[in-house]
Amino acid sequence: MKTAELAGAALNAWIAKALGEPVDIDYANEWPGFDRVLEREAIHIAPMPGKGYQWCAIVTGKPGSRFPDGRAPWQEGPTPRVAVGRAIVAARYGAEVLD
Repeated sequence: MKTAELAGAALNAWIAKALGEPVDIDYANEWPGFDRVLEREAIHIAPMPGKGYQWCAIVTGKPGSRFPDGRAPWQEGPTPRVAVGRAIVAARYGAEVLD
């Protein structure tokens, strides 16, 4: 499955796996410590006017973070949390993950 298409339970499971956190969190709706994750992992997020204000996120990475290389492309989502979740999964596992 393409990382850019992850949603619902599948997205939550892949985010948990990428972050090494519990699978029982609904990251798309109630992400505990969301702001800390953005800062710690050097994630940029913004609504894109040219895309109907779809949210876009990218993990840029920084030394000492879980994603120091930040090689993943921009990921989109209908909400900030979905876009960030997809960006985290893409940074860890690439553009596609196993179903």
